[in-house]
Parts: sequence; structure tokens; C-alpha cells
Amino acid sequence: MPKDKKPPLGLESPTLSLPDKAPNQCSEQDQDPTRKRLLQSYLLKVDLHLLPISFMVYFFSVIDRNNIGNAKLAGMPEHLNLHGQQFNWIVSSFFFTYIFFEIPSNYCLRQLGARVWLPVITIAWSVLVACMACAKSYGALVAVRVLMGCFEAGYVPGFIYLCSFWYTRKQIAPRLALFFSAGMFAGIWAGPLAARLQKIKGGLEGYQYIFLIEAAITVGLALIMWVVLDNYPETARFLTAEERAAGLRMLSEDKTQSARAPFRPQQVLGALSDWTLWGYAVIFWASALGGATQAIFGPTLIAAMGYESTHAQVLSAIPSACGFVVQIASMFFPRIHSRYSPWIMVCSGLACAFYAVIASVESTKVRFAFLCLANAALSPNMPLVSMWMSMNVLGVTKKGVAAAVTVMFGGVSGLIGAHVYRERDYPRYRFGHIFVCACNALIFLVALALQLYFRWENRRRDKKAGDGVVVVDGSAMSENVIEETDDKRPDHRYTW
Repeated sequence: MPKDKKPPLGLESPTLSLPDKAPNQCSEQDQDPTRKRLLQSYLLKVDLHLLPISFMVYFFSVIDRNNIGNAKLAGMPEHLNLHGQQFNWIVSSFFFTYIFFEIPSNYCLRQLGARVWLPVITIAWSVLVACMACAKSYGALVAVRVLMGCFEAGYVPGFIYLCSFWYTRKQIAPRLALFFSAGMFAGIWAGPLAARLQKIKGGLEGYQYIFLIEAAITVGLALIMWVVLDNYPETARFLTAEERAAGLRMLSEDKTQSARAPFRPQQVLGALSDWTLWGYAVIFWASALGGATQAIFGPTLIAAMGYESTHAQVLSAIPSACGFVVQIASMFFPRIHSRYSPWIMVCSGLACAFYAVIASVESTKVRFAFLCLANAALSPNMPLVSMWMSMNVLGVTKKGVAAAVTVMFGGVSGLIGAHVYRERDYPRYRFGHIFVCACNALIFLVALALQLYFRWENRRRDKKAGDGVVVVDGSAMSENVIEETDDKRPDHRYTW
């Protein structure tokens, strides 16, 4: 192509070249008012079509997953004659399939598109939640929860993967924080909502109304999602041609892969061999374990402090509210300090200390207060590690695998977390508190290890570039080469 002509807007290929200016410098194109206006319009429209409905579906997915804990206080164990550790196994059975269906679900999303796949799995798990109201035995509840895990497994990694096609890596960060805050927001409303639903007078048990009504709401949201979602910017119905071109150009400049890049099954093993991917997953696992135990056993822990069941349902909203506020605030953490590992280390260190206090003191009021503080401290780490991963992982296949594996480990946390607060530890549940304390110590250590590695790797790449090892010829890389090199490409620098 002649030098005086440029490729069509939005169609440039990323180039294998080192930046010739500081990353925070703006080009003349970035300052162009027309382009700026188009990008603002692009982001506003994408946000309105993706975020509200995704937030609400995740809100109810967390409620649907954890309302088994509210059903326990509403009399389900007595009605179904559950005993011993049967309730714990009902809780954990969900995660037996949840942990294995993350990657297959992302592959199906890639093949069918988010507009079809996400509503389909949402309706499927909602129908199964309603089926829990009809279950008459321990075995039936386990079977339904196992099937629920198959479908709900795909929602969170599917949303993370979907965002990678619409936003730059920096733009994804605050949106992931907002998305994950829906989980804490669900914790605020789950207890009071369940307390109200279990009081409905009719021919069913109170816990059955919890399952049926919450499932019906989620089905309605799935239908709305099918109407408003689009798969990719290239095919978005709600964008003008100019907005689409400006958005695609922005994504190309960020080295974000386009929707045309294929998902490459042969590269899955290569992605799984990267130890840093497992580091993110371990942090997500340990963070999710604290959140899962709070969501499922929060009402039980509060009831064990001496509160009657309906009151405990309502009081369980307070620790969740503390977590929700801090999780929303975590959207702005990178603006205060642009590194992710220090924030994760601070939050995990505080959570570790707070759980140690809960496990060691006798006072009910002190334990409840530190339960609120612990929930606030552990809540930012899931969105923070997801942001961190989205900043560092490149390539369609690797990004999809990373999102799936990370959330898969979140499922493992639910499987284990269902058994750390044991009935034989009533009323103090000291073992569970110590276990979550140890998980937060592990987060601190893994975040430190990743930080040290990324800083070393960045210095190594800088040295190679300074020695002239990287050949910069200005030639465009093909999509195949971009996909094969992912974040190992020499012009990429890790955020630590």
C-alpha cells in the first residue's frame, strides 16, 4: 500500500513494533474531536446494551446459586428430613459440574454467539432452580444442583470473554468491578427477599416460594438479554457505521483481537502451560471461597450468634452491604495506584487479620463487626484479579481459556467452601474462619510471586529491545502470528 494512503478506518492490523513514545502520550488522532465523539458514543451504547442486563442476570445467578442457604433457614431440612452433612453435600454438588463446564461453555459461546448462548444457559439454570421447589428427597436435590452447575458455569467466564471483544484492556477493568459487585449486591437483598418470600401464605412451604419466584424473575431477565445483546462490534445493530469503525480501530490499536479471529483448540494446551494463568486462578479461587462461604453460610453464622432465623436473614445483608461498597470502590483503585498486585496484597492481608480475630474472640458483637470488616476486605480481590488478568493476557484463545480456568477455580472454591463451616463446629465455627484466613494468606503470597515475575520479565524484554534483539520493521503481523504469540509478543509489557 502506498505510504500516502491509509487502510480503511478500523481495519489496520496490529504491528510488531515497540512504542516510540510514552504510553500516556496522546496521538493527534486521539485528540481529534470527531473521533473522540464517536468513541464516547460507541462506549455509551455498548455500556447500555451490555452492562445493565449482565449485572442483573449475575445478581440473580448468585441468588439462584445460594438461595439454598436461605431455604435452610426457611425450614427445608426439616421438611425433607435432611440430617448430618447432607445439606453440605447438596450445596457442594452444584460445583461438581460447575468446575468442568467453564471451557466447554466458552467454546459454545464462541460458536453460537453470546446473544444466543447466555440467555439459553440462564433459562436452563432458572428452570432447574424451580425444580428444587418440587424435589422431595436428598437425592433429587443433589441431582438438580448437579445439572444447575452445568449451565451456570458458563455465565461469568462468558461475560469476561465477551467484554474482550467490545472494550480495550483498560476499559474492561472498571466494568468487571461493576459486574462482580452484583454478587455482593445480591448478598444485600438475598436475605431480606427470602425472609419476605417465605412468609407467603399458600399451599406450599415457605422455602418453595423462594425457589419458584426467584427462578421466574431470572427467566424474564434472560428473555430481555436475548433482545438487547449483540455478539460483536462488527455485527452490532445498535452502532452506526462511523461508531463501529471508530470502535474497531480503538480495539485494534489496543492489540485486542477482532471477532474474526478463530478460537484455536490446538492452542488450549499452550495456554494451560503458562504458570501465570494458574496464579490468577489460585487468587480467584481463594477470593471466591471467602465470598461463597459468606453468601451461603452468612445467615447460618449470624443465627449461631443467637438471632432467630428471620432476623438472621435480614442481618446477613449488613456484611454484604459492606462488601458491596468496597467492591464498587475498587473500580477506582487503579486510578489511585495503577498497579494491581499491591491492592490485592493489602486487601488479602486485612481479610486474613480480620478472620483471625473472628476465630479468636468470644464477644458476639465483636465477631459480627469483624465479619462485616472481613467481607469488605475480601470483596475487591475477585474483580481486581479479573482486571489484572484482562490487562496481561492477549490472544483470543488464551483469553478465553484464562477466563474459563479462573472462574473454574472459583467453582472449586464453592466445592470446598461448602464443607469448611461444619455442623460439628457450631456455634463458633472456628475451623471455617481459620480456613478462610489461610486462603487470604495464600492470596498475598501468590500476588507477590506474580508481581516479582512480571517485573523481572518486563526488565528482560526491555533489555532485549535495548540490545537490538527485537527487529522492528514496521510490517503488519497476521492474525495467526498475533494469536500464536499472545502476551509473549516482545512489544507487550505486563502490568504488575
